[in-house]
Amino acid sequence: MSDKEINLTGERTIRYVLLNKDVEIAEFEVDTLYDDITIIKQFVKLPEWFGNLDSFIINRRAPKQRENIEELLRLSGCDTLQGFLDISHALSLVDTFWVKRIDSGLSWKNVSLYTHPFNEVIARTAFEGGLHGRQLSTTSPEYGTDGSFAKCWIREGERIRMLKRGSSGARNAGLEPYSEFYASQLVKAFTDEFVTYGLRTHNRRICSVCDLFTSEDYGYLPYAAIDSRSSTLKDVLRKMREFGLEDRVKRMFVIDAVILNEDRHKNNFGFIVDNRTQEIVGMAPLFDHNISLLPYAEEGEFEYGGEYLRRKGPRIGDDWIKTAARCLDTETRKNLIRLSDFRFERHAKYNLPEWRLTDLEKLIHTTIQRILKFPD
Repeated sequence: MSDKEINLTGERTIRYVLLNKDVEIAEFEVDTLYDDITIIKQFVKLPEWFGNLDSFIINRRAPKQRENIEELLRLSGCDTLQGFLDISHALSLVDTFWVKRIDSGLSWKNVSLYTHPFNEVIARTAFEGGLHGRQLSTTSPEYGTDGSFAKCWIREGERIRMLKRGSSGARNAGLEPYSEFYASQLVKAFTDEFVTYGLRTHNRRICSVCDLFTSEDYGYLPYAAIDSRSSTLKDVLRKMREFGLEDRVKRMFVIDAVILNEDRHKNNFGFIVDNRTQEIVGMAPLFDHNISLLPYAEEGEFEYGGEYLRRKGPRIGDDWIKTAARCLDTETRKNLIRLSDFRFERHAKYNLPEWRLTDLEKLIHTTIQRILKFPD
């Protein structure tokens, strides 16, 4: 075996510990040649949705398809499994799990992302791409954040906030942050459990901004973790009924129809979990609406009966109108009626063209009437 086949420390295998805060969960070994994990011993039994612990640990790394993240992982040394574990400790802002080498003296208070400053160089690289400094080899929430759009986490006083950019390149690219902002106004009319989105510029780029909804006490579990199959609407409703959350998820599907949400997949809705016990305590607030309100539509494509809308639909369920009608209850019906003449609140500085907002308002009114009158 050549020197190049061994990691920089000269070790072929390295022992680590997986922890939840300061509670040891499992001991495992990393094969640095094949980027593989072997669980040596598990000390605490976890709920079945964790699946195989080796996959749980490996999958804590941000997906390479997220814009700018592959470059960031390479520049920081996190593109190998050993580098990712040693530098980032597999930390995330969705829970309180992390890893350390078996002989490390670190504790949770030394590494928690919830209480420590964020590296601004890493955040800027994640948000913009490129290289904005050399101090990349440190813990950061960027290494464990999911999704495909360029984004970063920042601290503003006591608040942890996410900034998320739009796409680039195509004719209507970059409108997604506006969709996030305007859609949250409609979501607010249906539920108190939602993430509020604002608009701002960051390093001269328009982006949406929202507060973190997890904490050291409560984390986020995506629906996909408890149901990884290709699920129908009926499957999702049945599964959420087991947790006493069927009414909440029905409300979500009605909201998604009103905002024409094309991207409600099984990783962007789910549960709030007690980080200590791993018990599900409720449904997570509704978030991630940047592929709603037809951000890529051109003028003249905001009407039912047109080819553009015929090609659109939800990720779960066959049709927005039919799905929403199936999920209607007395309360959501009242909410829909109240929204019959809804108008967007315009932003003080950043807005879509007035024609686009007007067309969207008309489309929303039509959508609401179609849901209320279904199947007529």
